[in-house]
Parts: sequence; structure tokens; C-alpha cells
Amino acid sequence: MKPRARLLLCVCAIALGGAIVGIDTGLIATTINQDSFNSYMFPPGTTNASSLLGAIVSLGNAGNVIGSLILGFSLEKLGRKRTVAVATFFTIIGAVMQTAANGVALMIVGRLVAGIAVGMLNGGLPVYISELAVASERGRLVGIFGMMIAIGFCIANWIGYGCSYATGNTAWRLELAMQIPVAVVLLVLTFWIPESPRWLAEKERFEEFQTTLRRLYGDQDEGALARTAVEIREQIAFEQSTRTNTGFGHALLELFNKKNIYRTAIATAVLQVGVLSGSLAIQNYQSLLYSALGYTGKRSLLISGLYGLMGVAGQIINLLGVSDRWSRVRTMWIGCAVLACMLAILTALSAEYGDGQNANGARAGVAAIFLYSAIYAVFFNSTLFTIAAEMFPLHLRGYGVGFSVMCQGISSIWLSQITPYAFDAINWKYYFVFIGCLIGLGLFYFFFLQETNQVSLEQIAGRYGDETITVDKAHLEQVELGEAGPERTATVNRTEDVFE
Repeated sequence: MKPRARLLLCVCAIALGGAIVGIDTGLIATTINQDSFNSYMFPPGTTNASSLLGAIVSLGNAGNVIGSLILGFSLEKLGRKRTVAVATFFTIIGAVMQTAANGVALMIVGRLVAGIAVGMLNGGLPVYISELAVASERGRLVGIFGMMIAIGFCIANWIGYGCSYATGNTAWRLELAMQIPVAVVLLVLTFWIPESPRWLAEKERFEEFQTTLRRLYGDQDEGALARTAVEIREQIAFEQSTRTNTGFGHALLELFNKKNIYRTAIATAVLQVGVLSGSLAIQNYQSLLYSALGYTGKRSLLISGLYGLMGVAGQIINLLGVSDRWSRVRTMWIGCAVLACMLAILTALSAEYGDGQNANGARAGVAAIFLYSAIYAVFFNSTLFTIAAEMFPLHLRGYGVGFSVMCQGISSIWLSQITPYAFDAINWKYYFVFIGCLIGLGLFYFFFLQETNQVSLEQIAGRYGDETITVDKAHLEQVELGEAGPERTATVNRTEDVFE
């Protein structure tokens, strides 16, 4: 097999984890809309049904927080490949518990277990893919992960619609069981996908590092392949030599020192748009929006299925025309502006036709929700994770992405808790909260986000003021890819030297 084809197959296999994330996150929205689920979990006489429903939804997000918190430790200790395998295994365990739930308690525990695993996959997979990709197509390859998330959401919505025709408790149990098949496939594939060459180099497993590089990038000319190998090894060695403490887990503390806190804040702000844009609230509680527009029951579930297709369409547009073509900064601030305008239109339609009495107005409201989903996918679905995964040096990458995803998960928890009450209390005015957040985040990205498109992972640190390695040409001529270890004759450069 040609190296290029092997690389794409490996990325597609890893990206299956995105489908797991999408299915797990998407199914809860249609499950809680199943009449049989609600009658089973909240029988007549249940006084705190709204709180219990909020707990079922938000405990999945709480699991995401825990999984994100331990992600850095897992990626550092186990490596990228085994972290994916372990997380995938526990998504299966969590799905089995939810499917077999005999009440709210086991349902919550199952959501928590699956949430921890999904939190690890959500942050770990972009890190894994970014470390396999070359700079010129890193956004596109991480975009495959985003595509799988969109496909997972879409599948989840159609599963919900299809299962609504089942009778009794089979409807929601079968729906929740559909989390398992894709996870089983990915777990099997982890036996064949390669480990990240950068992690292998960090662990000084140089023979495996060189073999993996040649298997993935062997179609490059020898000079480019040698430069890539030497640059990775030299930059890792340089970063390790400048660290004051290399104890296990100490990198988590490094995220907040004077040198790194700026990029930690940027990564956290980048991922916050995934929640504060309103996408999570609309995804999880879209049945409430359709109900407000006059669509209920199976019609609401059918609309949810069609809604999922819009995310796939938007991600296709991203892969073909945005990722690796547009700068990361422009993608983020323009995305915020366009999405804010779309929400403003949805707000006006909901205010005018929210009583569901005008059929054309209700259809226009649904169309606005659909366009919102597509626009979000075009600009943000994979871009957020591409940026977060590429801005940290190797020893901080897992911790930095994990912390950023953890903060996103914390925002998801409180937002999931207040959204049902907010829609009940202020209805369409709730959209103004998300419009304000989008405007604020768009301005933040415009002024503070650093451009990282088309820049190697080893050189991106220079964009944030760190010292980076530039491989000396004479040194490259003396070093062959198969040698045990080049002497350290590369030169250290500041940002302005690297990017002239």
C-alpha cells in the first residue's frame, strides 16, 4: 500500500471515534423525546422529573469533564493509540448500562461512564490525527474527525426517528444500544493503526519512530522526509532540555505558568464557541424549539433527522473550501459573525411565529435552525479542535487540549441545566445570550488568535513567543533517516527568524 493511502486509511479509522462522539451526544436529544422513555423513567407521581431529566443530560457532560481532565495523563503515559482503545472500550460499557437501565440511577451512571470515555475521545482524537498529518493538510485531516462527528449526529437523529415506530420500552432501549456497533469496530481497528510518531520520539523509541514515519510519509522525497524526522526529534529534545520539572503530570501545572498561560487561555476560548454559540442547546433541546413552532411527536423527530443532514453538508463544504484554504483566524471571526446573524433571524422568526399558528412562519423558523446547523459545521465543527490540538508543544498537547475540552464540558453542564428553564421563562429572548457571546468571541479571535495554518507542529510554538529549532542544511546532508540519532547541530531561532 502506498504511504499516502495508508495515512488516509489510518486517519479515517481513528476518526471513527468522532462518529462515537456524535452518536453518543446526539442520541440523548431524541431519547428524551421518546414517550416510552419518559413514562418509564418518570412514572406518574414523579415530582422532580425536570431535575432528573436535566441530571441525565448533564451527567454525560460531567463525564466529559472528568474524561478531559485525565486525558493528558493518559496520552502521556499510555500513548495516543492505547488511550483511544481504552476510551472506546468504556463507551461500550456505558452504552450497555444505559440500554439495560432499570431506572434513573443506572441511566445516570451509564451516561457518566460513557461521558468520561467520550471526553477522552473528543480531545484525544484531534491530537492523534494532528500528529499524523503534515502541515499542508492538517486542517483537512482533522476535518475528517469533524465529518464523523456530523455523521454521528445525523445517524443519531435518524435512529431516534426510526425507533419511534417501535413499541414500548424497545423504542428507547434499541436507540441507546445503537451506540455500540461503531465503538466495537473502532476498538478492533486500534490493533492495526500506528502510534503517533511524535509520541514515539518523545519516549525515545527511535526505531519505531523512523519506521512509522516512512510508512506514513514514504512518498515524500528523501530530503523532505529527513527534514521532518530531524525537526521532530530536535524540537522534542530542545523542549525537554528547557523544562525545569519533568515529573509525571507536572505538565498540567505548566499550562498556567507565565510562558504558557496565554496559549491555554486562547485554546480555552476557542473551544468555548462550541457551547456559547448555542449549538449544544439547540442540539440537545431542539424538540422544544420545534414544539414552540407547532411541531410535535413523530413530526418533531423527523425534523430532527433532517436537521442532522445539515451538519454533514456543512462539514463537506468545510473540507472542500475552508479547511487549509482559509486562515484559522479568518475562519473563526467570520464564523462568529455569520452565526450571530443567523441567530438574529431565528430570534425574529420565533418572536413573530412562535405560537405555531402561522404554517409558513413555522417552516421559516425550522429552515433557520437548519441553516444554523450547516453554518456551524462550515466554520466550527472541526476547526475548533484543529486549532486547540496544534497550538501546544508536544509535552503539553494532551494536557492543553484536555483542559480546554474540560472547560467546554463545564460550560455544557450549566448550560444544559438552565436551558429548559430559560426556554420556559423567556422563550425566544434566550437567543440574545448566544448572539452576545458570538459577538464577544468573534472580537476576541480577531485580535488575539495567532495564525497556525500551514505551519508544522514543531514551529507553531514560535507563534506564541517560544524558541524553536530550525534544522541546519549542512546537518541535514549528513543525517540519513535510518541513523540512530543525529548530533544536535540544529540552530535555535526566535519567532521572527523562523517566519521571515
